[in-house]
Parts: sequence; structure tokens; C-alpha cells
Amino acid sequence: MYRFVLDVNSANMQLLHICRFPQYTGENHNRVSAMNPSLLGELFNEILIKSTILVSDKSFIDDLTPRQVHIVMDIGTNVLRHGELAGRLGVEPSTLTRTLDPLVKKGLVDRQLNPDNRREVLIKLSYDGRSVLNKIHEKMNRGCAELLKHVPEQQLKPMEDSVTLLLTIMRQFHFKHE
Repeated sequence: MYRFVLDVNSANMQLLHICRFPQYTGENHNRVSAMNPSLLGELFNEILIKSTILVSDKSFIDDLTPRQVHIVMDIGTNVLRHGELAGRLGVEPSTLTRTLDPLVKKGLVDRQLNPDNRREVLIKLSYDGRSVLNKIHEKMNRGCAELLKHVPEQQLKPMEDSVTLLLTIMRQFHFKHE
């Protein structure tokens, strides 16, 4: 059995092509035989496609690209060091600077020197940025609620438990780009 996967240029997030890959039979195959990991890969792929983050400069929030929406969501209500945010996003600090510049100009992100370490820059959402974050959450919640209408009622709680577990694991896991 074959599955499909996107090949993406991570430097500029351009879709290069779609290719097929075989069902997982690698290391720890017996450990994961209860669920085929390629199914999870397909889910991630579908999320990327539906989010349009790979192929579009327009998002569901006016005047923001999908990447900018992602960054606003990742910053959230946190105050993050510039290097920490770059690491979380898997980009070089200079790439993050170029990506943040338009958000700073729009008044959505504040950058300031860390008073405890003048070599560090702290990143946080401005008041307007938090307002945009609330709009993002509202729109995403409406879209997800619409999607969940198609899940049979008796499967909602097990699905929520599974997604919660997966999210917890994903927040602790870092993919290696080789």
C-alpha cells in the first residue's frame, strides 16, 4: 500500500511536488503496528494542505499571510526570547527577524530588549496583536466545530483524548531536518 506526501522546500515553504511513499515498515514497526504512522503523516499533510500555508499568501485573517497567522498563534500570550521563538518555529533568527518585521510595522508584535540581558530581544503580541489572536481563535474554533459535526457522537470523547495525547507529545517532540 502506498501513501502520498508533500515535498516542501523548507527555506521558503514552496510546494515542490507530491510523491508517494510506502506504508511504514521501519524501526519500531512492531511497536506501532496497532496504528500505521503513515496515517498520521497523511493527517499532517491534510492539515498543511487545508491551511494553505504551503501555497498561498492569503489566510483567513485579512492582511496576514498563513505564516504570519502561525507566528501570531505561536507567540500567543507569551513573552518569548527571539532565539527561543526561532527555535520553536525551526527557522534561523535572521529569517524570523524578516518575518516579524511586517508584524511589527502593523503594530501586532512588540520587540524590546530584555532588561535582564541587553543582548536578548523579547517578542510579544501588542494589544492589537492579542485582538488579532482572539479573531484567529474564534475563526479556528468555528471551523473546527463545523468539522466536529461530522464525527459520530460516541467517538467525540475518545477522539478528544487521542488529540490531547498527540498534542502533548507533539509539544515535546522536535523533528530533525536532515
